[in-house]
Amino acid sequence: NKKSLEAIYNATNGQYWRSNDGWMDETVDHCQWYGISCDDEGYVTGIDLRDNNLAGQFPVYTRNVNSDENHILNNFWELTKNGLANLYELKTLDLAENKLTGTIEYRPLYNLRVLASFDVSRNQLSGVVDAQVAPSIKYADFSNNGFTSMR
Repeated sequence: NKKSLEAIYNATNGQYWRSNDGWMDETVDHCQWYGISCDDEGYVTGIDLRDNNLAGQFPVYTRNVNSDENHILNNFWELTKNGLANLYELKTLDLAENKLTGTIEYRPLYNLRVLASFDVSRNQLSGVVDAQVAPSIKYADFSNNGFTSMR
């Protein structure tokens, strides 16, 4: 959970977010980080980083590596993947009104069995929209992006 949140922070220029209170502070529990909601067991159930200046690729999977580790971890890509797709208890995701770019890799998101609300409106995303993002999706907003088709 925490490693996935850290990977999202690093992949979306977290140091430049409007609010990053608590993020990457070892003395603050990840459930107390700005925009994060958790259940009683500490699993992330909600991410609300709307209009928070996130920039970069949509963080389905990413890695925390520095240049020294890069040659080693390239061999262990499957073991080092972190990001949204690892937050199995996630119910709501709001990344609207940011500067996220690129395409969304949907297949890993199908593992998010309880994800009910998904909002990525008003970003700079492109490619294909998959309206069925996750098995239990009830609300999805892809508006005001550069998507070219829907499946």
